Amino acid sequence: MPSPGRFGVALAGLMLLAMADSASAEEVLPPSALPYDLSYEEWSAKWCQWNFGQDTNHAEWVGWSGVCEGPGSRVRFLAGAPGQITVTRKITIDVQTPLFFPIVSTTDDNTACPISDFTTNTPAELAAAAAANWSAVTVTTCAIDGVAVAGLENPASTDYLVVSPPFSYTTAKEGGALGVIEGEYCIPGGTTIYPAVAEGVYLMLSPFSPGKHTIHNTAVVGPVSAPYFTQDITYDITVIRP
Repeated sequence: MPSPGRFGVALAGLMLLAMADSASAEEVLPPSALPYDLSYEEWSAKWCQWNFGQDTNHAEWVGWSGVCEGPGSRVRFLAGAPGQITVTRKITIDVQTPLFFPIVSTTDDNTACPISDFTTNTPAELAAAAAANWSAVTVTTCAIDGVAVAGLENPASTDYLVVSPPFSYTTAKEGGALGVIEGEYCIPGGTTIYPAVAEGVYLMLSPFSPGKHTIHNTAVVGPVSAPYFTQDITYDITVIRP
């Protein structure tokens, strides 16, 4: 897999339900919209800022978006998981909670050891590196309560593939992702990194109906017959009234 990109996964999608009397209220909000007043590209940057700011010693599966006002204030993010993984996670959310996450994404920035000034490559060059990494993604799938999300068949052309604007993120004071995942322990906690660019397949879900729900997604990076790595993640979700 090309470097210096890094891949991460969160969780995944939701079918659009046509029946008004369906037991589920959730749906995938399209990238052509401005869900909760931000574009998918802007939401992807906010997800990365939250994800790379996590303390990996106390990682959260569900986190706040950092939008303090307006309809986006209730959006929560599902956590990522770099590299090879098969896992089931159990979470509880309330009925007023939209969810945003990538099925899989790649991020590029200028972090390295020894420390540089984080400006070696321009945002355009980082975006080109992320695109090169993304070309290795061969499979993205998601099923909600056993029903497949449509439109994910081709990771290179799906409508849910977006490129973030250049963004900054600040590493956690302890257990920073750059050390644990990238081996870049030279970068102190609390360091702000700019620029960074992400590319990935993301989904924004409107709130779920009360009850039990399941989200199951898979991703393959590399040839299907001999992948660099695969991911298989299930979220068992309990939705409650506040």
